[in-house]
Amino acid sequence: MKKSAPPRYLLRLLKAFCKPEYHADIEGDLLELYERRELESGRVRANLLLFKDVLFLFRPGIIRSAAIQPLTNNDMIKSYFTMGWRSLAKNKLYSTLNVTGLTFGIVCFLLVGLYVYDELTFDNQHTQRDRIYRVISHNENPNNGLTVVAAAGYMLAEESPNAIPEVESTTRIQRIGRANLVDPENPVYVQETVTIGDQYFLQVFDFPLIEGDRRTALKEPNSIVITEDLAMKIFNRVDVVNKNLLFDFMRTPLKITGILKNHPHNSTFNFTSVMSEPGRNNADGFRQGVETDWASTSFTVYALLKPQSNADSVASKMTRLVLANAELAPGRTLFHTLQPLKDVHLRSEGIVDGGRNTNVDSIPQGNPVYVSVFSVAAIFALLIAGINYTNLTTARASSRIKEIGVRKTIGAVRGNLIRQFLVESLITTAIAFLLAVIIVNLLLPPFNNFVNKQFSFFTATSLRFWGIALALIVLVGVISGGYAALLLSRFNPVALLKGLKIRSGSDFTVRKVLVVFQFTISTIMIIGTMVLLMQVRYLNNSDLGFNRDLMLVIDVNVGKARSNFEWVKTEMAKVPAVQHVSVTSRVPGEWKTFRRVKVKKEGSSSEHQIAYVIGADPDFLATYDIKLLNGRNFQNESDSSAILINETAANMLGLTPADFNDQVVDIPVIARNSFFVPLYNDVNASFKPRVVGIVNDFHFQSLRDKIQPLIIAYNNNPIHGIDYYSVKISPHNIQSTLDKLKAIMVANDEREPFEYHFLDDQLALFYIEDQRSQTILSWVAIASVFIACLGLFGLATYAAEQRLKEIGVRKVLGANVVSLITLLSKDFVKLVLVACCISFPIAWWGANRWLEEYAYHVDVTWWVFALAGVLATGIALLTVSYQAIKTALVNPVEILKSE
Repeated sequence: MKKSAPPRYLLRLLKAFCKPEYHADIEGDLLELYERRELESGRVRANLLLFKDVLFLFRPGIIRSAAIQPLTNNDMIKSYFTMGWRSLAKNKLYSTLNVTGLTFGIVCFLLVGLYVYDELTFDNQHTQRDRIYRVISHNENPNNGLTVVAAAGYMLAEESPNAIPEVESTTRIQRIGRANLVDPENPVYVQETVTIGDQYFLQVFDFPLIEGDRRTALKEPNSIVITEDLAMKIFNRVDVVNKNLLFDFMRTPLKITGILKNHPHNSTFNFTSVMSEPGRNNADGFRQGVETDWASTSFTVYALLKPQSNADSVASKMTRLVLANAELAPGRTLFHTLQPLKDVHLRSEGIVDGGRNTNVDSIPQGNPVYVSVFSVAAIFALLIAGINYTNLTTARASSRIKEIGVRKTIGAVRGNLIRQFLVESLITTAIAFLLAVIIVNLLLPPFNNFVNKQFSFFTATSLRFWGIALALIVLVGVISGGYAALLLSRFNPVALLKGLKIRSGSDFTVRKVLVVFQFTISTIMIIGTMVLLMQVRYLNNSDLGFNRDLMLVIDVNVGKARSNFEWVKTEMAKVPAVQHVSVTSRVPGEWKTFRRVKVKKEGSSSEHQIAYVIGADPDFLATYDIKLLNGRNFQNESDSSAILINETAANMLGLTPADFNDQVVDIPVIARNSFFVPLYNDVNASFKPRVVGIVNDFHFQSLRDKIQPLIIAYNNNPIHGIDYYSVKISPHNIQSTLDKLKAIMVANDEREPFEYHFLDDQLALFYIEDQRSQTILSWVAIASVFIACLGLFGLATYAAEQRLKEIGVRKVLGANVVSLITLLSKDFVKLVLVACCISFPIAWWGANRWLEEYAYHVDVTWWVFALAGVLATGIALLTVSYQAIKTALVNPVEILKSE
């Protein structure tokens, strides 16, 4: 039976740490044991036992003493840098390729890394952030199903610090709507979200104050704190403490008791003013209502826990506290959880933004999928650049064998050589890092504008990022140069001086694996970019079922604009460029909360189903070019109890064109603060409108969601009043049209701010993160391919140099240029094709997982992979072809004469 050799890496490990005087005897004994064990138990068990024996030998008395010389000699350190710089200057082509590749990789890493770091550090400005939690209410009952809301009752916030020892403090806020805020002495109306906070708000959250005392700023009734931006907008200065402001729905002015610094861009809080809660406590009915409010979702509640407290335990105690004091409706269940403040921005999927009026915009959330994708892309871009360095350095190993042999002969130990090559790597990395910092500094302003961020160099908040980034870049430099250093320093000096060529099969295999890895990542990025581009175009260009072009949407912010809407519509219709005008409670593509109701056919024994509601006038269908499929449109005031429904709602209710005419439906409840409650004070009463028409399905929400059942109620309905004017205009003299429409709104109510937007711009905001992500990923993909091609170019150049003699002989024997180009290129093209085969299934899986976020999306078809493969292979072929053609055209006489 032929004997098997034991694993070589175990014997090398033993030799590396074992004292030389013991090594031969110990290795001989282990080999004898190995042979006996292989015969008795087989090779696998023999290998495992040898592995155990070698590990157990790693102990004092057997481990050799460290022979690495300390870096204490200044002349030696200086010589490392001198020789490293000379080596880089001598090999200009390879040094340029390495520096360029690393620079591109670091630029991508820094820019994308800044974006990712910003997303991951939301609300880091609060010193107590690790102990702050948002209270989440999980409610379930027969009417609502399960709802998860970031809100809780008034009394839970009030009593938790007294009843739960782990709770140090709580605070609560509300956003109750929008209103005009004005300086009574100089009436300039500013539309503001009305945010109300209790006296502990500025103590739990340490928002920096320019003026004022955080302990008392929200303690006094009828007080308000504002940000410096709002102060400048109203007063043109920030030293306005003790000045008065007035919301137009209030009679009592509010005294300014504090000026807050503007929020950092990565803050989940977007208020510009906070009114004190004690003023509301004195309002009629407020105190009486909240004293028994244990289980509502009217307040956003934050809890500051004491150090070392267990959040899950505190949440359980909060649940018990609420259940002991609240009277829940029959069938309702309720429990609370605590969400860490650091998770609010990225991990709030499925959590309703509670404690706010439905007319107030919800708090924007980040996308953890994109953060993960960008994190991987940034690291891969840096890694691909590091791989280039490793590949090019090991490929050039043979050109440095005499240098290494001479240095070893005159006394250089392996440790000296390793440090020398690591210094060269660090010099290259340092040059690339400095160039990258300069480039990033130039790109930062347009990058900020594109991603809607406020990055700046070396601020207090970004120093940690720069420290992490620099450490990671140095690590990549060390790792990239480490393999080459170990390879170049391991050979015997006598063999090197005899002219030994470094032809290690394993080293060549490593280089091929690294090239395949580079192009696998690059191809995956190409496919991901193409799929993302296709999806973004689909989102922006899909037929939504209504006409969104040149649709001007004007906000209705005060009661007069609602009650006087007929006059406003009449005046707007007189403007020559205005084609249609309609008033609605919500608009297609709405960014605020849609009203929801439960509905069923009157007399049906089935359960009520959930539907969305838009209040609209008779001009709604014409303004938005929505098709009426069956029945009729609204006609006049007599239709106040009439409704239109979309196709999805008709299917849900079981209505067909033959029997829907004047079908009465039953609507007993409406969703308020995420819960369905009776529509009328009399719980037995219902709104019983009749269906007069069916319209085509249209996307009134994002394409991430399936089209839901929709009821279009007459504008005079008990569910939702009007909130918008929709004005269809012609494309001529748009600014003049806007001025005329503004004049009409001001004439109706001079305090009414003219807030408007074009609907297509607003719809695009649904997918702005997708658009940004597609652009960022595109540039990272381009950079990755470029970096990989730099390395491929260097390897092709080196391969051509190594085969010059072979090329000369082949040309003398009659080889033509095409065959020589094929000979020099085919090995590299094979590697890229292997990379494509590996990348295709990975990219297919990742693209389909991402597209699952959208109810409506493109399909990942075969041609995407074919095109990506052709691009990757074509780019690689072009990269190596230049050097191949150059080499193939060289005069063979010159080559063979030099040999």
